[in-house]
Amino acid sequence: MITTYLLQSGKLLADANGSVQDALWVDLFDPTADEEHRVEEVLHVQIPTRAEMREVESSSNLYHEDHGTFVTVRAVVRTPDEQPRLSSITLVRTETMLVTVRYGSPKAFTEFVARVGKESSAITTSMSAMLCFLETLVDRDADILEEIGDALDPVSREIFSQNAGAMKSIAAADLGRVLKQIGQSGDLASRVRESLHSVGRAVPFLAAELHEDRALHVRLKTLGTDVQSLLEHDNFMQTQIQFLLDSNLGLISIQQNAIMKTLSVAAVVFLPPTLIGSIYGMNFEKMPELHWHLGYLYALGLMVLSAIGPLLYFRWKRWL
Repeated sequence: MITTYLLQSGKLLADANGSVQDALWVDLFDPTADEEHRVEEVLHVQIPTRAEMREVESSSNLYHEDHGTFVTVRAVVRTPDEQPRLSSITLVRTETMLVTVRYGSPKAFTEFVARVGKESSAITTSMSAMLCFLETLVDRDADILEEIGDALDPVSREIFSQNAGAMKSIAAADLGRVLKQIGQSGDLASRVRESLHSVGRAVPFLAAELHEDRALHVRLKTLGTDVQSLLEHDNFMQTQIQFLLDSNLGLISIQQNAIMKTLSVAAVVFLPPTLIGSIYGMNFEKMPELHWHLGYLYALGLMVLSAIGPLLYFRWKRWL
């Protein structure tokens, strides 16, 4: 699908007629071969295929070809029905036009559309439009990192609560659910990191084209600083996630050890009574206690004492 945006009265407005020749920005969403060919005829550049957009080497993501500059970045896509994933978006810039090629609808792109529709967007050239998109993508990544931090705060309080009653509730809680939540946060943070790295690689590549435009050069430099600071924050988040993951696994291990301890104590306590019951359950004719008047009560008492003895010993050793 082709969506064209024309510059009118300082704002970018969607053109329902799809006039590619006069557009400042053209959006190709899941384009067909005919739509790609239509844009290629106007720009005189080769639109990359979906497979080419997925390549990870820098030479395939950042390059100049014919009359255009090609920059491929990764954006985080989250939907309620599936796990977060990365979607590749290729920005093709010429002197007069910006073309975005995408096969997904990340929220960053929706925010960019809303942003360029404002009168204060100050988008007058294809380079300013490209820079605005990169800024919006970085802003969205920052928002996701904030969401991850907000989601981890209650998990941290739950795990490291100093209240004895709270600790008892943690011991009975579904630590598997907590483990899953921590894992999802770690997966999302790693995808945000890859998105930030894709923008970070594009910053020095584009710097060479902005040596004459002081204002855009300053914005690009600020963008690079933001990317570096967010990468450091993402690294901190990954460290925190790993710490919470290890702590949660430690609690699970403590729970399992407590269960095994209970089973071990039960086995030791019931082993002597079982032995006594087995001995007096034999059918030998010559048994001294066989004809005792109180033999039955004697055997029961002996089994009780043999069970209490290990418990008292464990208490004395402070094992219980």
